[in-house]
Amino acid sequence: MSRDQELSKQGIRRGDRRLMADMNRNLVFNVLRTGAVSRADVVRTTGLSPATVSAIVSDLIESGFVNEIGHGKSRGGRPPLVLQINDERNYAIGLKLMTRGAFVVVTDIRAEVLYAEMVEFDWAPVSGDSTLSARARSGDPSSVLDRICLAIEVAADRAGVGMAKVVGVGIGLAGIVETTTGICRYSPTFDWHDVPVAGPISKRLDRPVLVDNDVNALTVAEQWFGRGHGVDDFVVVTVGEGVGAGLVVGGNIYRGAEGAAGEIGHLPVAGETVACRCGRTGCLEAVSNDHAITGYVSEAVAAGRPTRLSGAAATGLTVHAVRLAAEAGDEVARAALERAGRMLGLGIAALVNLLNPRLVIVTGEGTKAGPLRWDAAMSAMRERSFAGIDRNVDFFVDSVDDIAWARGAACVVLGELFSSPMHRNVDLAPLRAR
Repeated sequence: MSRDQELSKQGIRRGDRRLMADMNRNLVFNVLRTGAVSRADVVRTTGLSPATVSAIVSDLIESGFVNEIGHGKSRGGRPPLVLQINDERNYAIGLKLMTRGAFVVVTDIRAEVLYAEMVEFDWAPVSGDSTLSARARSGDPSSVLDRICLAIEVAADRAGVGMAKVVGVGIGLAGIVETTTGICRYSPTFDWHDVPVAGPISKRLDRPVLVDNDVNALTVAEQWFGRGHGVDDFVVVTVGEGVGAGLVVGGNIYRGAEGAAGEIGHLPVAGETVACRCGRTGCLEAVSNDHAITGYVSEAVAAGRPTRLSGAAATGLTVHAVRLAAEAGDEVARAALERAGRMLGLGIAALVNLLNPRLVIVTGEGTKAGPLRWDAAMSAMRERSFAGIDRNVDFFVDSVDDIAWARGAACVVLGELFSSPMHRNVDLAPLRAR
């Protein structure tokens, strides 16, 4: 009886052996990720046999992921060779894709940002205009992908890295993204429907590419480096032009069956009829985002309510102007901020009741609206949370920059590299074969 037949009798198939080998490799890689260690340290930590560890380490050295950096301290015998992840050959690139262009970062394998740049697209709208030009909306998506590829190649070159040393590229964009296939099922930014993104970029760059919802990418960054580090259950709510959420459940990002988990901006709000950019009415986003704030002020002006914002309502309101007016005692401005805040609080309460998180982080461009909005949101959340389950929820409002969003996209790639093969979203065979 052959060895494969013997294994089959025990319920172990050839495919399972490949999976076990990948899982063992992942165990070793994650020990090395903690710092400089010897093979013996890896054996003690993982419980794997010395022969298995030696074979895996040899493969990692040959692939360029790990270096032998010298001898460590002796424990009675010959000093052991010390191993360390190769920081000088393995890099990730992360992008936050936006209306006006893409913010790009180059990171090392530990997600430390080495280079960052905002790349403006030539169709970007004029300042103050949040709509995408007809040229971008009506054009072939390939024109956007071409610009993304160019931005990636230029960033790698300017960082002094080169594409040959890039282990993968992560792209975060607003909308519904099927991470396993890299297909954008819907993006309000570019009005995309079922557009393959990862495949064409990966083919052109000859690198693995992961595409994810931008809020999910930011949530990964929070999990690795932010307030969510070490927290198994938390929620990141982003507010600005849109409203979305990233969900961490049991220590893992929850994306849903088709990548649409966390779209709280399109929860229906009873009694509301405001049109949403998704084409429906009464969505949470339409009554709680930044446009809702300026819309409430415009309604008040049209109704003849006294406010110092009357002139601005005719020429173009900003959330910043509304905040300044509210802080100066303008009741219309205050009411607009508080109304949008209360509506947002309803959505957060829904998340608290559904997921029972330990932590809620609110972030995004909408943080510029100030405490009136957030105090109202917290009050509404407390009022609507079921049976006092909000008592042990930590609630924070944080402002983050574009670097954090793009770094999160890079972390999505690196997370796949370090994750168990059973939980990966993409095939990382190209990385193993380098």
